[in-house]
Amino acid sequence: MLLLGTTDHLEDLDRQLTIAEDVSVTAIAVAPGGGAESAYVLLDGNRIARVEEYELAPIASVGPEKGQSLAAVEGGLLIGLENAQLAELSSLGTELSPVESFGILPDRSRWRNPAGQDPDLRSIAVTGSGTWLVGVHVGGVWRSADAGSTWTSVIPADDDVHELNAGPGGVVAAAARGFGWSLDDGVTWQWTTDGLHAPYCRAAAIDGDLAYVTASTGPSTRDGRLFRARLGSAFEPCRGGLPESFPYNLDTGSLAACRGEAAIGTPDGQVWRSHDGGETFAMVTERVGRVRVLRFG
Repeated sequence: MLLLGTTDHLEDLDRQLTIAEDVSVTAIAVAPGGGAESAYVLLDGNRIARVEEYELAPIASVGPEKGQSLAAVEGGLLIGLENAQLAELSSLGTELSPVESFGILPDRSRWRNPAGQDPDLRSIAVTGSGTWLVGVHVGGVWRSADAGSTWTSVIPADDDVHELNAGPGGVVAAAARGFGWSLDDGVTWQWTTDGLHAPYCRAAAIDGDLAYVTASTGPSTRDGRLFRARLGSAFEPCRGGLPESFPYNLDTGSLAACRGEAAIGTPDGQVWRSHDGGETFAMVTERVGRVRVLRFG
């Protein structure tokens, strides 16, 4: 299953099945193990639904603050909200509960968002051990190994992290300073820009020890590119059918990798897919609306 969420609809590209129309997909979360009924979607920033075989099953409303990110955890979901708030949703419930410990972190007064008045909770990753990693734009990355009871800052705010992704091989981050990775459950991080044409990164994905990252010359770039590397090695550009450069950023959420496959979506509605670990890519669809998120299930 490869789920495609755009500003217009939700689709399973593997089955060429449109699951929902006239919706803007903010985020997709797939629970460990995958499968057609282990995926959840955040729609229009204000409602959560579970993906069933041919349709969506409504679960909960988000309000009053809009949702910005989504992650599956044991027993439910984590939801990132405007103003960098974090909430939980039990798999048995229909009401969100605030993660109060995150809302009172002492550093909050120093968080600043260059793109808006309030900080965003842009990205959430959950490791195989159940550790939560929460990325605030711009307020750093925060780690909790006890389901949100306590928090530790593991990446400073100045690194400007845009996306976190976790997989069996580790945790990766795309940031304004480059590509970061952790092999110890998000406790310590290494950083590199080796092989990238520019350091500004917006999306990252991991498949075993193979990492993918999108890089560009900055927020208003006309030169966005996709790269891959084994963790600890220099990046190389993904080509083999993929354009060398795109005239925009390849954005947070639009990159996915799993079991030897990779996929990247674009703001102008193209989806490119690789079945051979990023060696070659082919366009699988185009003009489907602005791609917001791609996730394998």
